[in-house]
Amino acid sequence: MSRFHFPSEFLILYRPTLAAIITAVRAGGLKHAQAMFEAGGYEDRFDDPAALAVKGRLLKSRAILQEPERQREAFAAAASSYAAADRLSPQPYTRINVATLSWLAGDRATGRAMAQDLLIWLESNADIAETPYFLAATRAEALTLLEDYAGANAALGEAIVRDPQGWEDHASTIRQLELILEKQGGPTAWLDRHRPPRSVYFSGHLGVAVEGSEPLTEQVRRILEEEQIGFGFGALAAGADLVIAECLLERGAELHLILPNSVEDFIAQSIAPYDRAWRARFYRCLAAASTVRCETQLAEGYQPLGMQLASDVAMGSALLHARRLASEAVQLAVIDTGPGEFGSGLETARCARAWRQSGGRQHLIRWPRTASVIASGAKTEPEGRTDLRLAALLHISFDGLENLDDRQFARAVDELLVPMRALAAQLPIVPDLVLPAGNARIAAFPDPRTAWAYARALLTLPEGALPLRLAAHYGVAHKLDNPSALVGRTLGELARIAEAALPGVLTTSETFADALQLERREPPHVEHVGETGPIALFTITERAA
Repeated sequence: MSRFHFPSEFLILYRPTLAAIITAVRAGGLKHAQAMFEAGGYEDRFDDPAALAVKGRLLKSRAILQEPERQREAFAAAASSYAAADRLSPQPYTRINVATLSWLAGDRATGRAMAQDLLIWLESNADIAETPYFLAATRAEALTLLEDYAGANAALGEAIVRDPQGWEDHASTIRQLELILEKQGGPTAWLDRHRPPRSVYFSGHLGVAVEGSEPLTEQVRRILEEEQIGFGFGALAAGADLVIAECLLERGAELHLILPNSVEDFIAQSIAPYDRAWRARFYRCLAAASTVRCETQLAEGYQPLGMQLASDVAMGSALLHARRLASEAVQLAVIDTGPGEFGSGLETARCARAWRQSGGRQHLIRWPRTASVIASGAKTEPEGRTDLRLAALLHISFDGLENLDDRQFARAVDELLVPMRALAAQLPIVPDLVLPAGNARIAAFPDPRTAWAYARALLTLPEGALPLRLAAHYGVAHKLDNPSALVGRTLGELARIAEAALPGVLTTSETFADALQLERREPPHVEHVGETGPIALFTITERAA
């Protein structure tokens, strides 16, 4: 693809802040972050410790993505930038980065000496403006560099005591220590006692009678205790869902609810038709839940695709939460005694099968249908609207294209758009449907995994003059024919995500990011980068930067 260049004001329309640049780095958009860093005039600010530290972060992120034989030089450059920042304004953050990055660059003597000096400084009772957690975690990292694993173990334990609920900080520290230990060939088992609790995706059938369910409750309690579960993800239907949710709350675990439709409609479909005792139990769990997400606003009776969407998101939420916390997710499903390995409930069986196929550990509890609820697998009439489709949608555009004048746009057509279309047509993945969207296109796929594979292929094509902006969403839409089209709220939400998309990476909704996690074999890196209205935004990259 030929290269032509537009004035920089078409690409960077504002003076970027250092915080915005760090957001782009976290998102994996390193080229965009570098362009922002240069456009902001930070490259030449050698007297600004904040700018130098951000430059070090940029260089560190690039180094992590380099091939092993090129990493040493890249780590050394990052260490140099952090060292310049530390000379101007000494901070534990900059100093531990100098120590670790020097060590990773192969200068083990300097890294260990810096780590030793940092420990002396931290123990000098100096007035250091930093949180108690970070000070203890910094000691743990310095001691790991010095191969004092007993000391590092004690320091990490102290850090967690000082901030017991700071799960993401705990995970970040553990990942950093794992990186050092991998290079050292040192022991890693001592880290396991500091990992955050496990997550569970739970599901089960509706046919659990209130009376006589105590043995089921005891089985659930035992499994949650054995697995040391601290976070639960699922729905809250009458029967098995509520039994598990109550056990999670009883043990102090966080309960994260993912419902297929609004709370009112969910009650009408999944609570009200069953034993009256479930209603009060539902409201108690709902009030105690840490989060409640309603994936659709479908209200015309039970829609299986809405339930499938919510289940995919709940499974992915558990997996993503566990990955974010450097922990593990398991499945707990209550299945009936019907035929087959997973009973006669179609959705429960589908989820159990999907979880197992992805390689996850699971616990299955066989419990008979003690309430008069017909299994979905025994129903003869189809349920749900026939025009609904579950689709993973990809919005494809170029950053800055809307700012071109007619002459520049004509060149973009000849030298960017036409060549890109030709290259995309040669990709092995073919969208189910392609729709025009102004100067962009929307491609529809059957699932997030396929959409991500297509997006990843687009991002690896030769670069044009303008970077790609890719946005993705997953949800239900109405399928129209003659000509084929998809319409609905999901398309409107995709447009909002596209407006906020970062160049050079895939920007997605939380729904898409969660459901994509079922691809366990090559799980991509997911980073939360903000919100657009009520929609949480995430970026997807192949590897963490």
